[in-house]
Amino acid sequence: MVGLVLSCVMVAVLCYYFGAVWQTNSEFRKRYDARKEVALRKFPYPYRAGLAISSDCDNLETLAELVEIQTFMSTKEMTSMGRGLGLDFAYNFFFFEPVEEAISYYHPDGQVAPTLRKLIRAGDIDAIHSFGKKKDFVREDAVRAIQEMRRERLEIEVWIDHTQAIDNLGDDVTFGEGDHPESAAYHADLTLAYGINFVWMGRISMLVGQVAPIGIGSFMSLFDKQHALASCKNIGKELAKNVLGVFGSGKYAIHGTNDLLKISELDDGQKVYEFVRFDNHWKGVAAEDNARGLEYLISERNLGRLKEVGGYMIVYTHLGKNKGYDSFIPEGTITALRHLAEEGESGAIYITKTSKLLNYYLAQKYLEWSYEVGKDSIRIVIGNINDPLAGEIMPSKEDLEGFTFYVPVNTPTEIYVGGQRMNGVVRNRADHTGKESVTIKEG
Repeated sequence: MVGLVLSCVMVAVLCYYFGAVWQTNSEFRKRYDARKEVALRKFPYPYRAGLAISSDCDNLETLAELVEIQTFMSTKEMTSMGRGLGLDFAYNFFFFEPVEEAISYYHPDGQVAPTLRKLIRAGDIDAIHSFGKKKDFVREDAVRAIQEMRRERLEIEVWIDHTQAIDNLGDDVTFGEGDHPESAAYHADLTLAYGINFVWMGRISMLVGQVAPIGIGSFMSLFDKQHALASCKNIGKELAKNVLGVFGSGKYAIHGTNDLLKISELDDGQKVYEFVRFDNHWKGVAAEDNARGLEYLISERNLGRLKEVGGYMIVYTHLGKNKGYDSFIPEGTITALRHLAEEGESGAIYITKTSKLLNYYLAQKYLEWSYEVGKDSIRIVIGNINDPLAGEIMPSKEDLEGFTFYVPVNTPTEIYVGGQRMNGVVRNRADHTGKESVTIKEG
């Protein structure tokens, strides 16, 4: 009798789990169903996946190092590492950090702050990596930093927790008190009022491709025959996170849905968009979160899988962790980065900054739109972005840049926003699905 009851309970548990996974997968497929007459394309044409390299600023010891790496990553200029990659890439920065560990805004070198301001205004820095590792951090430090950002008109909307810093906003992975009203380090009310919208609080997924259906292949893709035992352990850990998330664990909720972001409530009751980053190194999460380890994360194998599942991915790394190499970035990683750049230039992977990828996905996720089929044409009508936190927003053309819709072959298509027909709508040839599309272009 006991065995029968246990069997029934096990069947019920499995049914619940697979039912929840099926529902999540169904929602992703429904949102981007290319089989429809008119459908929202997941990424700007012709890309099949989306990726951002999110490199934290730890261990960047000199301004020259920061500028050289940034130049190599985001321009085509010649550098000490060869011709630049021309990627749409951005760093993050500290306000306070021990001088011997990394440069920061309030570094004694008077050239650091002006250079950081220039990079922020240019979009080459798009996130703040907490206020920094200041052991005696208090609310007055946050006031000083935010007043400086307002005075200098520095606009940043992405916050990334530091490793166990007291001003972190996460308290179950990165052990911060920045959102605890009773703490001397409390600053969340000020920081969110300043403009922070997206927050990373330590969650890392090993699955290649977020906003993609979950299946056995999602976990088995972590298997690396050259590191069989270690990769099997990673499979078990990631599967456990997924199961715990499906069954209601707040800590692993985003793993349960394999989404890129979710709404999270801070300790003070405020809500933010929390996002997840990616690291599937065979040694384990954060074991090789350095310039050398990045080679593994953006390997041809991982990029191939990313394109196959059509997912998003924000890659977690520290390009400044580069001691013992012949150059700022080791040769193997440079080779992998050049291949990544080729994937972008060929139109396979949409490579952009963390802030831009998050905003693009957020707008897509909550976009309200419809279409009308006329005798000889299609009319796509875009409504509001029904942002659960910011409310209903009428999107601007900048908000919709890159948005692509599948449409019938050879059918003239117009897109309307707020009752006005949009200019700059470009028709595309058929992509890998065999369907034609139209894209809202810049300008």
